[in-house]
Amino acid sequence: MNAQYNKTTLPNGVRVLSERIEGALSASVGLWFEAGCAFENEAQQGLAHLLEHMVFKGTRRHSMLQIALKMDDLGGGMNAFTEREFVCFHVKVLGEHLREALALMCEFATQPLLDPDLLGIEKGVVLEEIRGALDAPEERVEDLFLEQLWPDSAWGRPILGQSETVEMLQSNDLRDFMRHFYGPSRCVVAVAGDVDHAKLERWAAKFLCDLPPENGVGELSSPPLVPARHRVVRDDTEGVHLLLGAPAFGARDERRFALWLLDSILTGGYSSRLFQEIREKRGLCYSLGGASAGFRAGGYWALETSVAPENARKTLQLIGRELRKVRETGVREVELKRAKRMARINLLLGEESLSARMSRLARNELTWRTPKSLEEALAGFEMATSDELQNVAREVFRAESFQLAALGPVPAKTKLEVEL
Repeated sequence: MNAQYNKTTLPNGVRVLSERIEGALSASVGLWFEAGCAFENEAQQGLAHLLEHMVFKGTRRHSMLQIALKMDDLGGGMNAFTEREFVCFHVKVLGEHLREALALMCEFATQPLLDPDLLGIEKGVVLEEIRGALDAPEERVEDLFLEQLWPDSAWGRPILGQSETVEMLQSNDLRDFMRHFYGPSRCVVAVAGDVDHAKLERWAAKFLCDLPPENGVGELSSPPLVPARHRVVRDDTEGVHLLLGAPAFGARDERRFALWLLDSILTGGYSSRLFQEIREKRGLCYSLGGASAGFRAGGYWALETSVAPENARKTLQLIGRELRKVRETGVREVELKRAKRMARINLLLGEESLSARMSRLARNELTWRTPKSLEEALAGFEMATSDELQNVAREVFRAESFQLAALGPVPAKTKLEVEL
């Protein structure tokens, strides 16, 4: 695809990014803020996510029903998500509807009503979402893992928050959070597809002129580093859900390429080492996959699986054996070539998605404040060596920092651990 990249920083600090794709009939648009759950204090747990819900419930110009009708008129795809660092409002529309879609999303950030009565109703929705997560063992074990990986820190708290903290939040709490974290310099508008950058710049300047003034909020501190811990929570789930891993590198660290390739060799597909050893050769699990994440301030490597209670200890022994092996003897060149090929395929296929391109534009800007080309990413993977992968394995797969969270009907006398 032929693409033309443009960036403008508006006088108030909002960054406007576009990638015009020749021949595209639609556009993917995102309104991003550095306002994720990692910016919450302990009493605010769940606020960023609740706020993301509440802005759809009415603005000074549109009622909740009018917003719903307008969203459907635009194609019904307008949505939002909350992460640890960012909140994003996004939609894919025909190019001719881009102005209308951007205007509505900007109202969410500049003119939300945050009506107390509707807040009470929406809290009920979020509380049901929290209850649903508590009924999903794969989500519960992730919360357990992050809680022990980054204890006593906003980095380790659930994005949805806790029921008791969500119930206590009031409209003024949401307004205060917006005043702190929805400022212009924390905002990025990103569009990929059928877009005219000059028009986009004018629209963004008009629709986002009422963002709250800057108040000097700094960057997030790095997540805490803690000793290894193996935690078992016994419950009456059908299987034992395992999530294990260790602190790793942030999104700005050049070692992220080697870590991704190492993760691909271990967990990334049918031919990966752990999939072959645990599922294909022994039939101990149905699925096994990577669960790693990288943020600006830090990251972690992790994998997850679910097994029968009587197979949990054996599965962890096999995982530990493979991690020790890659740490001590490295990876084979044929494995590295396959992982590089997989990385290249994933990157190139992502370029065919306007939503993926929009996300890449925004995340690169929020992470580096500069564009990162596809060629740079491809080169980063291609230049990684087997020695670099082994060095990464030695840094990450260490007994003193490795974490294990297990949830399920583990027999009382069974000891679960990963030997590294």
